[in-house]
Amino acid sequence: MAISLSQLCENAEKSYSMRLVAGSGGMENTVRWVHIVEDSEVPYFLHGNELIFTTGIAHVGIEWLKDFVISLKAKGAVGLVVNIGPHITAVPPAVIVFCEQNDFPVFTIPWTTRIVDISYDFCRRIIGNENREGSIADAFRAIIKEPSSLKTYRELLGRSAFGEKSRYTVVSISVTSNGVNMTRSAVQTMDMRIWRMIKHSNFHSSLFMHNGSLIAVRQNCSDEEIAQFCSEFEAVTGSSERNIHIGISHTVKGLAEVSEAHAQADAAMLMSMLNKTTCTHYSELGVMKLVFAVKNKNVLREFVRETLGTLHRFDIERNADYCDTLRLYLSHSGSVNEVAETTGVHRNTINIKMRAIREIIGSELGDSEKSSLILAFLIEDVLNLYNRRSDIK
Repeated sequence: MAISLSQLCENAEKSYSMRLVAGSGGMENTVRWVHIVEDSEVPYFLHGNELIFTTGIAHVGIEWLKDFVISLKAKGAVGLVVNIGPHITAVPPAVIVFCEQNDFPVFTIPWTTRIVDISYDFCRRIIGNENREGSIADAFRAIIKEPSSLKTYRELLGRSAFGEKSRYTVVSISVTSNGVNMTRSAVQTMDMRIWRMIKHSNFHSSLFMHNGSLIAVRQNCSDEEIAQFCSEFEAVTGSSERNIHIGISHTVKGLAEVSEAHAQADAAMLMSMLNKTTCTHYSELGVMKLVFAVKNKNVLREFVRETLGTLHRFDIERNADYCDTLRLYLSHSGSVNEVAETTGVHRNTINIKMRAIREIIGSELGDSEKSSLILAFLIEDVLNLYNRRSDIK
């Protein structure tokens, strides 16, 4: 959750005579907090995305200011407010040039402006914005869980510019490492950069964690904007040690359809995990749409038991690997040679196993039986994913 620098400084010139003198290109950066900093060593202890105030009281002259600004920029601060007075008489031209070239906003306020007043006002705005965005996130979580709750949150969302008849696209994102869900920690580390991507849109969006996934509800976004958001998210959070899986819903009309859009995005994200891909659109799911549409997971479990249960029991009782062999056989379109090459086992051994599999399941593996078995394996994979999630039903 974040507020942009331009939003934070709205009316600041009128209220505090706060004037932007350079770096206007960085005004859409997001602000986490404000700090008053006088010691030039302090910037090394910043977390990033802070707006810094300084009077220069700890320094002589103004030549130090350029190095100070460079260090603030390197540490991830979003701007500097200089209190013009007895310690800093003016912003040096070299600072203005650097800030213009690097889109680092620098402001001035007169000595008569009390920093405590403006910093208190800005902190209040930041907290108020976080509370507002938290309320919006809570509203969307409630709507996702129970669509009928929209009547409770319609007014709140309307006041926050989420139009009841606007178009909405939901994106569901999971970050994993060695099979462990790392989404929350990744978001906590990169939250300001992720919010900066959101803020680029001309329309309001909501970004929040839900059931272990990062959910983005995007309003009136084009397909190109959604694709760009997903690409930028992968760029800022991806690494060789992380796997990113993104699901994208259809674009739906109206807040009443957001819950369904979330279900679509979640299903597409799970398919990305199954297929070991980065991004999947719900429109690409094909027959798996039917699987994800089944709300009663017991129906799916029963189908797997009826189709694969006998073979699973045989493997457990005999310490065999017939299920793995059958899965490979089906994935290689029934080619014994390809299965043998993949497993490093002689093709005659695979033929013997396949004869035994046909006897165990009581089927000659015609096209219909193969289709059912392929679907059963896919459903089994989906159920295993559900079992690893906190929102298992």
